[in-house]
Amino acid sequence: DDMTHNLAILAPASADAVATLAMNLGLKGTDVGYIPNSPKVLYHTGLLEPDSAETIYFVAPTKPGTYSYICTYPGHGQIMRGVLKVVK
Repeated sequence: DDMTHNLAILAPASADAVATLAMNLGLKGTDVGYIPNSPKVLYHTGLLEPDSAETIYFVAPTKPGTYSYICTYPGHGQIMRGVLKVVK
């Protein structure tokens, strides 16, 4: 892609709230990679410029549920999202 992106793995049912928090960071967003300081953000990458990559390693949550992941770059969180399902 020719745009900046990131990846944030979130607590269940928090994608919309975290996307809004990220959008509300305004100009301060670039300093924090558009990752809001929230306990709803479980894991995240940094901001990735075009033609770059990052690998993250994390331990999946132990509590079964549907954990959202989104790109928190402004305007992306509403459509760039998916789910990580943790089953027992």
